[in-house]
Amino acid sequence: MTAESIFQEIRQALRGRPGQTLVLGVCKAIASRCKLEAWQVRLVTLVLGLVWTFPVFAAYVILGFVLPETEQRSRDFFRGLGIMAKETAGNLASSLGNLFSTQRRRSY
Repeated sequence: MTAESIFQEIRQALRGRPGQTLVLGVCKAIASRCKLEAWQVRLVTLVLGLVWTFPVFAAYVILGFVLPETEQRSRDFFRGLGIMAKETAGNLASSLGNLFSTQRRRSY
């Protein structure tokens, strides 16, 4: 495998499907504004994220809400994430409640 073929595979993975954002669309929006390809911005973001994980993640989320191109998608994403977290917490609480009520019945 040559260096060029490895580079092509990475580029293809970072492109995603045509016209679709990978997460919030921040890298694609920045690439459009800077007249770059989205895969280039994504690669830089990933490399920086390996070194400065929290600052890059925080900047990504903040830009998701600030950039007009990504604002609605970010709101929808986090709204859905909140709903999933609420459902998971409810299911966990229900499971724990059932577990403790079963243990109480066994102890009598």
